[in-house]
Amino acid sequence: MDIRMSRGGRAAVGMGMRAFDLGFGHSPDTLRTHPDVGDRLELADAVRAGWVGFSGPGIDPATWPRGPFTGLPMVHVLTLRLPEEYRRRGPRLPAIAFFQGDGPDVDHGDPVVADPESSAPFVRGSAAARRHPQLRLMEDVIGGGFALIWLTEEEFGAGPIPPPGDRRDGGNGDGDQGPNARCATYPVTPVWLGTRDDPNAGLVPSESGDTGYRDRFDPAGGHWYGWAEALWGRCHLGGTTFCYQAVPAGLTPFYLELTEFGGLNFGTGNAQIDLDSDVFDWAC
Repeated sequence: MDIRMSRGGRAAVGMGMRAFDLGFGHSPDTLRTHPDVGDRLELADAVRAGWVGFSGPGIDPATWPRGPFTGLPMVHVLTLRLPEEYRRRGPRLPAIAFFQGDGPDVDHGDPVVADPESSAPFVRGSAAARRHPQLRLMEDVIGGGFALIWLTEEEFGAGPIPPPGDRRDGGNGDGDQGPNARCATYPVTPVWLGTRDDPNAGLVPSESGDTGYRDRFDPAGGHWYGWAEALWGRCHLGGTTFCYQAVPAGLTPFYLELTEFGGLNFGTGNAQIDLDSDVFDWAC
């Protein structure tokens, strides 16, 4: 039985829906749970599905998302070709790219002023910047900027490409500008997907259990269930969420959960990015 759900709507339990783990490495034999330092991860059915790191998808450079405070291109975090059931914008948009930008809580220096005649490539690029037609801008509770772009097969297949501009001259003064592509140097690492043995695949995450969703914590024993312990610490699509605080309201079975890596900053926590309801939240 398939799940049928409208954006932000309710879902029934779908027996045929799968959850997926993300593995990071250059071959199926070298996969880790984390791109930087992670435990070895065995995905018997691993399929190469994207990458993490400095370079992003093959979009028009003018549509690379920019930070809300500095105007600098955001850090590319992840580009991922999704399994069919997670393509919530239809078959024409089978992949996503996720970015993080600056926030209000850092010393940004002087903001980028759009000037097509500037000698600084990042400043010239700011003047040419425009919105990608599939861009979804997101803001966290402390004002930090994030972006999700739904990609065509052509845009996905044309990557990885470096961000726009010359990283040697950002043209926006001194100071800590927060996450931005001018300062990022994270290497490109392939991402692989493999099915996740998860009792909550296809279920709406719920702290009350009213959706049939199983809690990871055993109140009688005072610890996590063994099946939950085995799933902890992985980036994944769907299934059991390991959010650090309350389950975000409106989360559906079609969400992506990411731990920190590369240029990501969740305060040492993790984030949930819903591909159906557009819910976005992170906590630590």
